[in-house]
Amino acid sequence: MTQTINRQAVKAYAVALYELGLPKEDIAASAQIIESAPQLMEVLSCPVVALKEKLRCVDRIFPESMCSFLKVVCTHGRWALLKGIFDGYKEYADSKKNVIHAVLRCVTPPEERQMEGFRRYVLRRFNADDVHMDIVKDPSLMGGFIIEAGGCEIDNSLRGRFNQLEQKLIRR
Repeated sequence: MTQTINRQAVKAYAVALYELGLPKEDIAASAQIIESAPQLMEVLSCPVVALKEKLRCVDRIFPESMCSFLKVVCTHGRWALLKGIFDGYKEYADSKKNVIHAVLRCVTPPEERQMEGFRRYVLRRFNADDVHMDIVKDPSLMGGFIIEAGGCEIDNSLRGRFNQLEQKLIRR
């Protein structure tokens, strides 16, 4: 139940952050500050530290354009959700620009020509304007690749083919 509420809160704050139209550079800088200073997260989410001190800390550390938003997050005790809020903001902003995120799992990194083919395939398959593709080396595939995007998995790996063959033989 708590996770559902947190996911809903993260999404609501992420959409609100997008709708505020704050400078992308300031949002990125704030996310970087949060990521690079875990002690800051501890202090700002600590119930022992007075709210007044937390708000002063926000004013001193973060870009001015972000302070109001971060103060609302802090005042509502949602500071621990901030990394998720920034991730949700990126996803929401990308969805508004019709950008899809994909993960290409393969045994060896593809050559430039192959990579462009993967990009074109994902763009066409998901009717997107752009794709951000992460490459993950996975020797367990034995060959081929797996593309994960838009909640789908396209398995064109040797391991996947062996599993399909095994399932066909078991059903007989």
